Amino acid sequence: MNPKYIAAIPEVAILLGLLVMFAVNLIRKSNTPKTFFTLSKITLFVALLGTIIFYNQSWYPTVFENIPYTSLFKSIIYLLTLAWAYLSCKWFLNKNIPSFSYYSLILLAVLCMSLAISSLNLWALFICLQGAFLLNWFLIRIGDDEEEKKQKAANRFLGFALLFALLFVGGCIILQMRVGGLEYADIYSHYSRAAKLNWVDYAAAGMILATMIFMLGLVPFHFWYIDVIGVSVLPVSGFLSIIPLFAYIACITDVVLNVFFPIWGTFKPVILIFGIMSVGFGVIGANAEQNMRRLFGFSSLYHLGIIILCLSAFDDNSVLSSFIYMLVYVLAMSGIYTGFFGMRSKGVYLSELGSVSGFSETRSYISAAFLVFLISLISTPPLLGFLGKVSVVNNLVIHGDYEIILFVLLAVLMLAYAYLKVIKALYFDERTNSFDRVDKGVYICLTVNLILVLISILNPKYLMNDVEAMLVTIF
Repeated sequence: MNPKYIAAIPEVAILLGLLVMFAVNLIRKSNTPKTFFTLSKITLFVALLGTIIFYNQSWYPTVFENIPYTSLFKSIIYLLTLAWAYLSCKWFLNKNIPSFSYYSLILLAVLCMSLAISSLNLWALFICLQGAFLLNWFLIRIGDDEEEKKQKAANRFLGFALLFALLFVGGCIILQMRVGGLEYADIYSHYSRAAKLNWVDYAAAGMILATMIFMLGLVPFHFWYIDVIGVSVLPVSGFLSIIPLFAYIACITDVVLNVFFPIWGTFKPVILIFGIMSVGFGVIGANAEQNMRRLFGFSSLYHLGIIILCLSAFDDNSVLSSFIYMLVYVLAMSGIYTGFFGMRSKGVYLSELGSVSGFSETRSYISAAFLVFLISLISTPPLLGFLGKVSVVNNLVIHGDYEIILFVLLAVLMLAYAYLKVIKALYFDERTNSFDRVDKGVYICLTVNLILVLISILNPKYLMNDVEAMLVTIF
């Protein structure tokens, strides 16, 4: 076998895992949620191992290239999906709902995201990234609770997703006609010749970038994300809130730096406006919500806005700072969603603030962990969130964006008020529900998450130095 094809082990492992899952679902009639979790676990572990071993080898280097930058993002996605698949199994066991659709869909989405991160061609990027995004339509429809709301939300999502997919295709067609091909290097060279550009070239870039911003869910394209997480089942809501973010940011960074960077100055003011609106709308929406998933959905808009504001310069320091903040956010948000698995009464997973009042009386460990993650999200020292916010502020100072720093710091005070509502419900309101016994797996995941936060606080050089060496390979 040609050695370069061995580097395809991660993608081949996921494809084989999907085929085995389909065969098991077709042939075996006594499947449980654990059956498909076990198959997913093995598949993701092999994919992760292959990515780590062949971190800088590519099986199809003219279309998909693996470098330390891409391997870093892919490894994180595999790890997060593995952890989330484990937690999701608890939900399916409790609900006694078949899990084949869920596990096959997230594996297929992870495969598409993995290929999208490594893409060197816009058509390949479109097929892989848009494929992963459209799979959300199937994920949203999993489960039978709130069926009417879910169907309406899924259909709205599909309509807008297809509309923006057409926008991306339109941009690709224009560039195909103007450049003659859609390889990143060729398009970059085309945009470097400023004298030959016209409004059509800028329109094509805008169509592609707008689609990617829509996928990320920044304001004014946030409606699909808030709509979806409010009606999706807990495993789907958590998956969409935590894992795709790394793929979208990795692809946006790659496309801007290696395709549209010569004309990025034209689009930077627009992306800054999107980032500022996301920060503002995020804190306003979070304060207006009583549903915790939607509250943290709006909170995610705030954090996404900060990531984009930091990333907008697209230099080495911006990429590092935004990555650190993103990793801190995902660790904290993973802890929050893990806590949601412990908030259950009479078999129902609770999401309204009023339904979890007095939760700390009977579930003190989960409430304490929840408090740690909330404090980290508002960047209070000495928790990990403070490291992320300092990194972002330092980057903004370097670029002289003092007005943005002031705006972000004022906004976090408003976000803290929204989090105080959660703390008040958990710790100070009178208990109105009896809460079910919590699976030990939830405690294990919370403990691991807290340990990761503690290690990062005590030895942040892994984020500040070691990760930087991998991120700079994108330049």
